[in-house]
Amino acid sequence: MALDITGVWSAGDDIRVIECLLLPFGTYVLDCTQKCMNQLEDMSSEAATRVVALLDEYDAAKQVESNTNIGDTEGKVLVKADVLEWEVVGGAGSPTGPQQEMARIRMEVANYFAFCSCLGGSLPGGGGAGGYFGTSALIRS
Repeated sequence: MALDITGVWSAGDDIRVIECLLLPFGTYVLDCTQKCMNQLEDMSSEAATRVVALLDEYDAAKQVESNTNIGDTEGKVLVKADVLEWEVVGGAGSPTGPQQEMARIRMEVANYFAFCSCLGGSLPGGGGAGGYFGTSALIRS
């Protein structure tokens, strides 16, 4: 199934959803994502428009994180001269602002696709490995 780009969605939005949700890429996931995106727009074009806005926010946060990682060495100290490891002083391992924003957006996008049974086992927020993957809630209608 192909993504319907005659409405809210644009070419490449399916890949953006897969990247945002940290889904493993493959034919099944791509087809499922495209099907679910088309269904979401059929259910509510406003919801699909919100997902596009969230994807734009995600891309912006990802770019900020990338720029920070490339050029920022402030607050980092050289701790081992033989292997040149950099470590953040006072908060090693804690998520940065952009990482927290990306996680928030990831959860919002996942909530919009919670109806999608073919992605249910891969959507974030259900426990699973490291809290990133799990199952979505089953909602009865």
